[in-house]
Amino acid sequence: MPETLKKYSLFLLINLSILSLFAQESDSLYYFSGQVISKEGKYPVALAHIINIDQGWGVVADTLGYFEIWVTPSDTLNISAIGFDYLEYGINGTKKDSLIRIYLQSRYYEIPEASISYLGTYKDFEYKVINLELPDIGINPEFKKLFKHVEFPLVMEPTITSPASLIYSLFSKEAKAIKKYIKLTKEDKIKEEVHLRYNEHIIRNLTGLSGEEAYEFIEFCGFQDKYILSIDDYNLYSEIALRFKAFKKSKDDSEKSE
Repeated sequence: MPETLKKYSLFLLINLSILSLFAQESDSLYYFSGQVISKEGKYPVALAHIINIDQGWGVVADTLGYFEIWVTPSDTLNISAIGFDYLEYGINGTKKDSLIRIYLQSRYYEIPEASISYLGTYKDFEYKVINLELPDIGINPEFKKLFKHVEFPLVMEPTITSPASLIYSLFSKEAKAIKKYIKLTKEDKIKEEVHLRYNEHIIRNLTGLSGEEAYEFIEFCGFQDKYILSIDDYNLYSEIALRFKAFKKSKDDSEKSE
């Protein structure tokens, strides 16, 4: 075999090996589904924070403790929630196509003993309570790695102290921009609260629908934001179950007519 052909064959073999390694690495990334549950009470832990330490990204669980995150078999998840101890969960050994329940240990906070003397006055007691130094329990160290420094502009509603300031607050461009900003901020908070109580994860858990079919059902329900925030979870989920029956019937009727 000529020397040039040997070199070409060796070069081709090395490239194929590298491509194979890259393909294996890409294929190992998959969607991990889990639910965060209290170890003592066996109830879902709402809004728990899940961070993939190895990949450097994170998600927040929904109100029922469900979450999904991209992982590889060798990754480790850092899971935390208010009122619970941090937990590091290794992905290795878990099944890809199954829902994994992860249990958090409740965290107990020590409150310093307070002695109240009958010689002291109410003002003395009030002063001691206001100036009581609470222990710094810290923040999840993994979140510090994800934080970015952002400076928010100080925005205040104009104070009306005179007819001139009233006219300014009603007609000036700056005042209108401030009012628009405040309105949009309130709307964003409402949308966030609605999404926590009514989202694709909850629809999938209650009906089994997912993907485009789940969003089609959400559109079929047509719930208003005010309605979702005005009722409790039990009545909301009951209404979803009723709408799901109507949704299935409409789908069956449309298939029969075709």
